[in-house]
Amino acid sequence: MRKQNQDHQKITGLKFALFLEVFFLLLPDGLLSQETNIVEEFCLDPNIHTILFYRSENDLSLPVIFFGDDEKLCLRFDHIGEPEEDYYYSVAACSYDWQLNENPEHLYLDGFNNNLVENKYSSFNTTKYYAHFMTRIPSEDSNFLTSGNYIVKVYKGSEPEKTVFTRKFCIAEARVNIKGRVKKSDQKNQELQIEIDLSDLDLMNPLGEIKIVVVQNNDWNNKLNMAYKPVLRDDKLYLDLPYQLMTGGGNEFRYFDIKSIKYISDRLDSIKYISPETHFYLKPDKLKQFVPYFSSTDLNGRFYVDMPDAYDRHIESDYVYVHFTLESPYELISKVYIYGALTNWETDADNSMFYNPEKGIYEKNLLLKQGYYNYAYATIDQTSKAVSFDITEGNHSETENEYAIYVYLREPMSDFDRLVGFRIISSTGKEK
Repeated sequence: MRKQNQDHQKITGLKFALFLEVFFLLLPDGLLSQETNIVEEFCLDPNIHTILFYRSENDLSLPVIFFGDDEKLCLRFDHIGEPEEDYYYSVAACSYDWQLNENPEHLYLDGFNNNLVENKYSSFNTTKYYAHFMTRIPSEDSNFLTSGNYIVKVYKGSEPEKTVFTRKFCIAEARVNIKGRVKKSDQKNQELQIEIDLSDLDLMNPLGEIKIVVVQNNDWNNKLNMAYKPVLRDDKLYLDLPYQLMTGGGNEFRYFDIKSIKYISDRLDSIKYISPETHFYLKPDKLKQFVPYFSSTDLNGRFYVDMPDAYDRHIESDYVYVHFTLESPYELISKVYIYGALTNWETDADNSMFYNPEKGIYEKNLLLKQGYYNYAYATIDQTSKAVSFDITEGNHSETENEYAIYVYLREPMSDFDRLVGFRIISSTGKEK
C-alpha cells in the first residue's frame, strides 16, 4: 500500500510539473520577468545638477526635433566643483515603448557616436563654483538616419561604462496629420479625442503597424493608458469613444521665484545667508485634495534658469538651498515627494520629504540653481503604484495641461519604430 501511495505521488508530481511547464510556456511575454532592456532617465553623480535638454534656444521646449531639419537639440548640465575628466556622449535608438534597439548603430546613425561635450565654462561670480557644460545634438560629425525614440548617454572620459546620466529625446517626421482636443469628462478627469490622418502612408495593416503614445506635461510617468484600440475609418484613426483616453486633470503647478537673492518674492517666507550658501525658505504649503480649483498660469512643471542683469544666466546664476514645507495633521500612508522637472519627474530618496510629527509638517530642502520653478507634491498610489496627486494636489478637469501626441510606425520587416507624427495640444484649446 505504501508503494502504491508513493507511485501515485510520483505520477501526480510529474503531472503537476508538466502542467507548470505548459502553463509557463503559454504565458504572455513579459509576465515571467521584467523587461531588462527598458531605458530610463537617471543621474548617478550627485555633483551633476540642472540638466537641461531642449530644442534650439527654447529652454521650455521638449527635446523633439524633426527629421531632415537643420534644428538641433541643446544639452546643458553643471558639475559642482572642478570635474576630474571631460564628458563624452553617445546615442542609441529605442522602440516606441523605450526598449533599447539592439541593431548596429550604423543603421540609425551616420558618423561618430563617441562625441566630446565640447563646450565647458566656469561659473562666474558665484559662491558655489561649478563647471557648466553644453553641446548640441546631432554633432557636426554625425546625422540620424531614421526618426524615432533615442537615448543620450553621458559618461566620463571616453569610457561608455562610466555612465553619469541619460536623457530621452525624439526625432520626428511630419507624415501624418494629427488633430486633437481635450474635454472635461467629469469634475476630476480630462478626456482626449484624437484623429490621425494616415492617407500619406502606404499601410497594409494600420492597426498593427501604428502605435500611439500620449504623455501629459512631458512627464513620461504620466503616459495615458488607452482603454481600447483606435477605430479605423477612411484612412483615419480615431480615439473618440467615451473613456477611451482619459486621465486625471491634476492641478496647476505651485511655483516659486528665486532669481534674486535680494528681494523676497510672493511665495518666499525669508532669505538667509548661512555661510557659504544662501537659503530660501518657502511659505508653508497645504494639502489641496479638498481645495476648490483656482486658475493660474504655470510652466506645466518645468523651470527656467535666470537671475537679474546676467550676461550669461547659465554661468552666473548661483546655487542655493530651497526649503520646502507641506502642512499635514498626520503622516500619509505613502511617502511624499517634491515633483516636477526640478527633480526630473522622479520619486526617490533625493526628493522624498521627511515628516515632523511635532510640527505636523513634511520638510525637505533641495540644492537648486537660481531661476523660476514649478513644482508639485506627489505620492505613490498603493494599488497601481503610479504617481498620484489625489491627496496632495487634487484633480480638476479645468486644469490647463499639455498633451504630447506621438505616432509611431513599425513597417513589416523593419526593426525600427519611426516617429511619423508629433503634436502638442493644450486642454485650453490653444495651439502649441
